[in-house]
Amino acid sequence: MAVFSCAYFPSLAYVRALLHEQHVVLDLHEHYVKQSIRTRTEILSANGIIQLNIPIVHAAAGKQAMHALKIDYSKNWLAEHWRAIESAYANAPHFEHYAHDLRALFAQQPAYVYELNQLILDWIGTALDLQLKLEWSETYTGQVDSDKKAWMGRDLNPTTAYQQVFSNKKEFVRNLSVLDGLMNEGPLLRCHFLPR
Repeated sequence: MAVFSCAYFPSLAYVRALLHEQHVVLDLHEHYVKQSIRTRTEILSANGIIQLNIPIVHAAAGKQAMHALKIDYSKNWLAEHWRAIESAYANAPHFEHYAHDLRALFAQQPAYVYELNQLILDWIGTALDLQLKLEWSETYTGQVDSDKKAWMGRDLNPTTAYQQVFSNKKEFVRNLSVLDGLMNEGPLLRCHFLPR
């Protein structure tokens, strides 16, 4: 059993780690870490890497546990994220295959960040045919890395290089969101993950 934080369209390094686990516990009681994979993802556009962040409703005081972290729908972030994804991947080979699923996922508008991230992990599991058993922790585990850069960054190399939409203009960019891999490689993305 492995313990993970929940993640918004997680990085390829995070997904590679999931591939090696049969039973995953998501720490629902960890404290929210700003600017981390919990509410942030990175995609590749014609102008470089774009960070997409889920806006949250901030607590009056103190730290917030992930189970209490609400999404702020007063901002038009859903439309902004969809436009960014569409702009970045409309010409990707598998965009049309996944576009309907992503629109449906965004349309659900769950109240809490962990609920949205659960929907995303379920979708990733289906898209990559992962046989995952996911469950939420009942208490704080203390086993999740609280570094806001955990799972993110170009130093991690979870996959072999694959064809990216803008690869005729740029070198391969490592460890982006799983969206990049799925839009460009579809279910064959599984073949690109490197062993641990």
